[in-house]
Amino acid sequence: MGNLTRDPEVRQTQSGTALVKAGLAVNERRPDGQGGWKEQAHFFDITIFGTRGEAFARFNKRGACVLIEGRLNFSSWDDKESGQKRSKVDVVVDNWSFTGNKNDNAGGGQGGDQAASTQQDQQQPQAAVPSFPGPDSFGGGMSDDVPF
Repeated sequence: MGNLTRDPEVRQTQSGTALVKAGLAVNERRPDGQGGWKEQAHFFDITIFGTRGEAFARFNKRGACVLIEGRLNFSSWDDKESGQKRSKVDVVVDNWSFTGNKNDNAGGGQGGDQAASTQQDQQQPQAAVPSFPGPDSFGGGMSDDVPF
């Protein structure tokens, strides 16, 4: 889950399939060893094919908070200018979903700021999780005779 760093770019493959590319920033939050937290941003290129990609581009803009599932794709090539071997890893998206409110994905919101939501979560008391009802909760008693 992360925020788009740029508007999705839609292209077409030679066969006419939509090819959508975008950038995703993911914040990692970990203890700094001094009682505080350290945040580090990681940046990924993402690729989405077909109608799923077209829908992604239609509904998401820079700053939108999205959840993606996919696989890592490793590419390597020889740089024409320097002759050096180059490589990169990008994420080929299989599924995606909205995570923020409607304004976040339209690019008009704050993009689902994780740091702000984490501070709010720490300040608000946690609600008790209800327990799963046991056999006695259904009334009428349960018999060991199962009709099937």
